[in-house]
Amino acid sequence: MNPASLEATLRSEEITGLAELLFAQMESHPATGEARQRLAAGGAGRFEKITPHWGALAADPDHPRAYFLPVEGVNGRTWLLRLADAESPPSRHFPQSLRIGRVPLAGAAAGRGATVVVDATPFSSGDWDALRTFAAEIDRVFLPRPQGALPAIAVGNRHPEISLPAAFAAFREILISTGRNLASTVQLSATREMTTDEALAARDGETPTAAGHTRVSIRHLFHAGLWAAIRAGWREGYTAEADHFIITGQTPEEIAHSVEQAKEAIRHAAGYTKFTTDTSRLFLLEADPRHPAPWPLAAVEEQFQRLFPAEEQSWILDEFTKPCACGETTYRLSREEVLRLAVKFGASLKLNEELYDTIRGYTGAFDFEPSLDEAETLTTPEEMIFYMQWLRARGRPAQLVPPNLGFKKRQAYPETGADLERYAAHKMWPELLPRAGRDFQGNPLAELAWRVRRLADVARYFSATLSIHSGSGKQAGVLEIIGAATAGRVNYKISGELQLQLFDVLAEQPPESPWRRLFERMAARCNRFAAQGAFGEESELAARYPTPYLGDAARGRTDGNLFLVFWLGNMVGSRDVEAPDGDARFFKEKLDELPPPLVEEVRRRNSRYIQWLASHLRG
Repeated sequence: MNPASLEATLRSEEITGLAELLFAQMESHPATGEARQRLAAGGAGRFEKITPHWGALAADPDHPRAYFLPVEGVNGRTWLLRLADAESPPSRHFPQSLRIGRVPLAGAAAGRGATVVVDATPFSSGDWDALRTFAAEIDRVFLPRPQGALPAIAVGNRHPEISLPAAFAAFREILISTGRNLASTVQLSATREMTTDEALAARDGETPTAAGHTRVSIRHLFHAGLWAAIRAGWREGYTAEADHFIITGQTPEEIAHSVEQAKEAIRHAAGYTKFTTDTSRLFLLEADPRHPAPWPLAAVEEQFQRLFPAEEQSWILDEFTKPCACGETTYRLSREEVLRLAVKFGASLKLNEELYDTIRGYTGAFDFEPSLDEAETLTTPEEMIFYMQWLRARGRPAQLVPPNLGFKKRQAYPETGADLERYAAHKMWPELLPRAGRDFQGNPLAELAWRVRRLADVARYFSATLSIHSGSGKQAGVLEIIGAATAGRVNYKISGELQLQLFDVLAEQPPESPWRRLFERMAARCNRFAAQGAFGEESELAARYPTPYLGDAARGRTDGNLFLVFWLGNMVGSRDVEAPDGDARFFKEKLDELPPPLVEEVRRRNSRYIQWLASHLRG
């Protein structure tokens, strides 16, 4: 957009009003929170064409009477305005900005100068250079920071331009009402939902399970987070998480290739402040006695000697047979338990050391979260002790630890013994059903509470925070169990539910609506992929559900099409090949064109859901 058309779009009278309001308030005040609040109150209802984001107002560090202010509403974009008196030279930070006019001031706003010069820089989520410059050189408060021991709701954003503003709005309300900052607003799997920009550009959408099905790159999500934090004026700190760097492969060569891909993804994630690794592919499950065909102790000992040199063997047997007092329980692992845990986790732990060192080489301060939640077995306190102590003793401490609690993505947890029996069928959880029946009168939630309390005690022993994965869809009672067991010190991750709420809004539109039809084409495309076996064994689930209804979110969507609940989101990265007008763009591109009323409805639901989570996780 050239300067003349930009000025016409903004309307000169609105620029004048903005400049007069700003300079009248700022003549004798620094750019503080109080000043920003006064400006927001003074500008309420005053502008029709633009929405100033007063919370992001920042003084130019080089010039005392020059200010930066993001404004939204110009052709659907956000612009960073620089308003300066005529005596101030141009900004060295944004040399390519557009000069959109000189605004004469009147009355109290005039101060020492009667004219304000206004420049504009594109400042939407895709304007990466401008966003980085503002956050790094103008106001560093908007950069993400490590979470450390703080609690958080880690909000996965598969449609960041829609959901991130909703997340920050929710966290603002939570902060006001409780005084707690739970903001962890930038989170997606780095090698599943996301991928590198280059890999994303090469993706044709015909493999719905390939990395990058959100069509959001690692770098784009980071900058979308910056954009949303600045837009929201969020100065209280938030975490940006590169979630699940997943190592896959069936052979050593395939695993080595996956490790190199993960390291490249880590390079793209420089600037993120939380990293979750998933090396569960390297777990040797046969070493676990819960395996259907576990190795006998002699075979475990043989593997132990093969995997570890003599010096390391001695260290392991000495280090992990010491007592460990966690909460009210003291754990002391037997020699056999140590051998089995070392064999089960050894290769995974050594790879996590390597990935930790890679992360440290590309970024500054960060939180490390090695994932146990993708294991086939439920996580025990003994396993968590072994894993956390290994990393701490070898100089790669984990600040967060995610156990496998038996949660399934986007589904409620069973509340009766009969439901638990169906839920646990075909899982490597042989201890779960008998223990719930024997020790907890068949109450799955009581058994879950017992497990979470013990795991939370272990996490606290290591000065770490328990991290709950697959948090979407869980009922209030489960959240309250987690909040109580952790005393509110918890990192609770959600992702798919915010996207499902977007799909709910589409599905609720009138039958003739183009957005309802778009939803139906997405569901049909997902079912066609299933007919081709694109989702592996889960492809067979598609035939069980005759309608695309996604279920009641308040009930964990257990009454809906559970195949689509899990897989429909993958269609975002596929093309709309059945569009009646021949527009075969990616579904993601079309969802980015959602009209404002529908965007606002999705944001309302997203924000309400996050606040609901917080209300039940208080502890």
